[in-house]
Amino acid sequence: MFHKFKILSKVTKNHNIFQAFYAEGKSYIMNMKNLFSTSVVLLTILSIFLSGCERIDQMIPSDTAPPMKTKLKIGVIQPSHSYTTFSQGAETARVQINENGGVLGMEVEFITRNNQPIASEPPTPEASIGAAKELIEMENVFALLGPVRSTMALEVGPIAQQAQRLMLPGSSGSNVPESGDYIFLITVPNPFQGKVMAAFATNPIAEGLGLEAKTAVTIYEKDDDYSIDLVQAFEAAFLEFGGQIVHSGSYAAGDTAFTTLLTEIQGVTPDVIFCPGHQPEVPRLINEAKQLDIKAPFLGGSAWDDRERFLGVLDDSAVLDGSYYPTNFSVATQDADVQEFVNGYTALYDSPPDGVAASGYDAMRLLARAIETAGSLDPAAVRNAFAEVKDYKGATSISHYDGNRHPVKSLAIQVIRNGQVEHYKVVAP
Repeated sequence: MFHKFKILSKVTKNHNIFQAFYAEGKSYIMNMKNLFSTSVVLLTILSIFLSGCERIDQMIPSDTAPPMKTKLKIGVIQPSHSYTTFSQGAETARVQINENGGVLGMEVEFITRNNQPIASEPPTPEASIGAAKELIEMENVFALLGPVRSTMALEVGPIAQQAQRLMLPGSSGSNVPESGDYIFLITVPNPFQGKVMAAFATNPIAEGLGLEAKTAVTIYEKDDDYSIDLVQAFEAAFLEFGGQIVHSGSYAAGDTAFTTLLTEIQGVTPDVIFCPGHQPEVPRLINEAKQLDIKAPFLGGSAWDDRERFLGVLDDSAVLDGSYYPTNFSVATQDADVQEFVNGYTALYDSPPDGVAASGYDAMRLLARAIETAGSLDPAAVRNAFAEVKDYKGATSISHYDGNRHPVKSLAIQVIRNGQVEHYKVVAP
């Protein structure tokens, strides 16, 4: 009897345990069911909230949205095998500008096109025009830096003007800005270069003021607007200062022998020879002149300041000793802004900059300054701000722009000694 009671008691106890377990499980299931229901409600509310936010965002005008950091696209027209320091100078400025927050908060980006399809030949008008159109029409650049040579800049100018794109060439042709009011020179214009070199030629030798020349020969490159323009400026000033032009001759791009021209020069024995063309023709011409015992010193133009290439044409550049040329930049200038350029350029390219590099640097810096002054990318506002530049200091210093959109700035005369370029003196405008 006791045994049966014990068994019944054990069964009852297990039954009670089962009932307790069942009750607890049922409660857990109900809680989970409630939690699931609550989660569904919360997800529904969140979905409605997000949907409402999306509709509200669609109702807010787009101009109140936070501005995104965009890129300011600038086109660069750069010959691949000549005057390459122009784009390197511009790149130095671009790096410095971006390191300081860009232009109006925009990162400056360069898009470069080559206008010199054959390395051994000069840039071509066709390539220059094609580069400009592609940069403007396909890449939609805000402005153009380049071309470097005046002949190419005259081809590109009308395209930039029609599209209302600011164009800042590396050339010095006085007629380049005549294409329109969106074209500004950066380097010293030919009229001032010609006048300075004519004054240097005719001034007294005493105290290094000049060469005291009475007669001069001029030489230009056929079909090259830069050298023709500069020769005309030199001749006008040389005559004004009392000198006499005893002969004027020319050569063609690609010429390697100049015997006929130099024989004519031998017959007139000039005091100076003004030959402001490009490399490689000019160094070869000077070398041949020295072989013919022509002793008159050669004077050049800013095109000579493609320094590394100009001095690299001949095996021994010492044959160029005693030649002079002008540039709008001298690495010897101990000005903080100039040295900022020199140090930045040297850090990037492991060599000192030349005058061509200075023009590229100043072109980009001046463009950034004009955009910042305008406070927008409105083409007319930026153009007007550029025209009103005063007291600019960068690689070079610009007092202001005249009515022809020529910069008013100093000019440095360089001399070649021992096959190397040395600073000679600065001439104020």
